[in-house]
Formats: sequence, C-alpha cells, structure tokens
Amino acid sequence: MAPTVSVIIPNYNHAPYLRQRIDSVLNQSFTDIEVILLDDCSTDSSRDIIESYRSNEKVAHIILNDTNSGSTFAQWKKGLAVARGKYVWIAESDDYADPSFLETLVKELDRYPEAVMAFSGSHMVDASGNDIPGMDWDRWKKGAPATEFLTGRELAARKLLWTADVYNASMVLFRRLQAPPIEDVQLTMRYCGDWFFWVNMAMKGGAVEVRRKLNYFRQHNAKVSPGASKSGLYFIEGLPVMLKVADFLQLDKTARGMLAGRTMKRLGKFPDVLKTRGDEILANINRLRPGATKCRRRLIALYELDKHLNFTHLQP
Repeated sequence: MAPTVSVIIPNYNHAPYLRQRIDSVLNQSFTDIEVILLDDCSTDSSRDIIESYRSNEKVAHIILNDTNSGSTFAQWKKGLAVARGKYVWIAESDDYADPSFLETLVKELDRYPEAVMAFSGSHMVDASGNDIPGMDWDRWKKGAPATEFLTGRELAARKLLWTADVYNASMVLFRRLQAPPIEDVQLTMRYCGDWFFWVNMAMKGGAVEVRRKLNYFRQHNAKVSPGASKSGLYFIEGLPVMLKVADFLQLDKTARGMLAGRTMKRLGKFPDVLKTRGDEILANINRLRPGATKCRRRLIALYELDKHLNFTHLQP
C-alpha cells in the first residue's frame, strides 16, 4: 500500500546538517511516510551518514550518484520518478522541520482538495541552527487568518510574480499527481528552478498558506542561492519565469510596465551582468513590456509609484 507522503531528501555535501534533517523527517508526528534519500556524489561524509539509515523501515530508496549531476533539479526528477505517495515533500538536506510540519500540511491538503500545494512559514537559522535576528521572510499582516486558501491566480499574483515568496522547497507539501515534470531548462538553473516549478503548480490549482513557522531554513556559506543572486542570475534565469507569470495572469500594460521598471532599476546594481548578458536580459525585458528599453525613465517612474507591486486586486 502506498504511503500518504513521499519525502525526497536530495543531498550534496551537507554532511554537517544531514543527520538533523533526516531525523527531523523520521520524527514527524505524521508517520505514514516513505523516505527517499539521494546523494549527488558528495565529497564529504554524507554517504556514510545516508548508509546508516539504510535499515530504517521508513527509508524506501537510497539513490547514490557515481558522478555529480551539477543540478538539484536532476535530483528532484529522480526522486519524483520513484515516489509513490499522494503528497510529496522535497526536504532540502540542510534544512530541518518542526515535528508537526507534515501533520499540519497534510490536514490542509485533505481539507482543500482543490489545492495542489500547501506551505508554511520558516524560521531563518544560521549554520548552527540559531535564529538569525531581524531576518524574517514571512510577510503576514497583523490579524491575518491562521490559514488561507489561494486560487492559482492569487498564488501567482501574491507570491510568485516579482520573485518566489514561496522561497524554500522545504516549506512546501504538494500533490504528486499534480507535480509538473522537471523541464530541461530547470536542469541548467541554479537560482530560479524552484520558482519555475511553483509557477507551473499554480497553473494547475490553488494553495493553502499556513501562517505558522514550521520549517527551519538554514543560511550558511555553502548555499547556492546567495552567490547566484550576487552574480545576477535572478535576471538571467528569473526574467523568463516572471514573463511566464505575467502571461498567465494576463497583466495589462501598466502592470507589466511596473515589473519592467522595477527590474531595470535593480539591474543598475549588476553592471557586469549587463556587460556579459545584456542583450539576452534586455530582450526579455522588452518581451515583458514591448518597447521597455526605449522608455527607461518612464518605467522607473512607474516603479516609484508602486514599489510594493501589490496585485492582490486581481480576480481569480
């Protein structure tokens, strides 16, 4: 009989955090799970740690690469190929979870059959698991309900338009049969592949936001995302994803202009990226808002009018 949840743990060189991650999965209050452990040819002691769980009854698969794939999403693809659960949790190997994470999110997906995914908030922690003061990526208004169902359009408009406010795979539980295939373009992405994945999910249905911090999102020097952000990959990888969302929402010229304006303003901080990939980036900005690069000053003015780009008025 298939388990309710398949937990995919893709790992590469996260030995210092791996045991805490795996134990936080095995110690969940919701126990109808299978665990799929993957290692992308780590050069640290990760494989020894993974092998120590081989006899655990919850561990359904251990997949060890002989060569490094270079892609987190290649690992997602392998894990999804063998997963049997109704729901899937991609539990990143350097994060960990509150014991009630699965119990809470499974309950919400059972409650809302029209939701293709559910997600919680996150504690931002350092390499040692200590809270990082002043670092809070969950933007919840005072008095907001503890949970909220969002249609696919609301999810895209409120959480996925300018960037991925569903910012960590470990905070999400999704329906396996609604999971979009990992596309070839994602295998080349270092920064925006999960954003791409959630956008494709939003096109299939809605989501439940659980306004509780049930995930621990670890920040440390070995993470891929911060370095990728500094090198400007947001513009190279992210602009096509933003375009995908804008087309899905059928944004009007003004809204698309605001997005283009904000992007062009931020581009000023990455002159080296413009030098090396400028033609590609500017072409995507012009796809977002035709003629954008010819009316830069007006677009920046549009951005200044609405720095928060709040599109919550969009109808589902």
